[in-house]
Amino acid sequence: MKYVVITPGRTVQYDVPAKNVQKGVGGMMRGAMIETSARRILSQGISQGINETKKKTALRILQDGELSIDKIAKYSGLEVAEVEQLAGLQTV
Repeated sequence: MKYVVITPGRTVQYDVPAKNVQKGVGGMMRGAMIETSARRILSQGISQGINETKKKTALRILQDGELSIDKIAKYSGLEVAEVEQLAGLQTV
């Protein structure tokens, strides 16, 4: 297949598989140009993992019982409402 990539001041024609075009264009553009579904899924997974880690951290601090919900939210990076919800789940 032939691909033509047009950037300001430069036109490049590729006669290679699509994955090589993406790699070549990404190099010219100094980063990935095409966001694939795999990248989106990976990004979502990383975000979910970070959020779960924040919640586990907040739960450990809640169990310690020495800090206010506001401070736990501040230190864990969660919203106050999320920490309040975790505190409510902890007492059940």
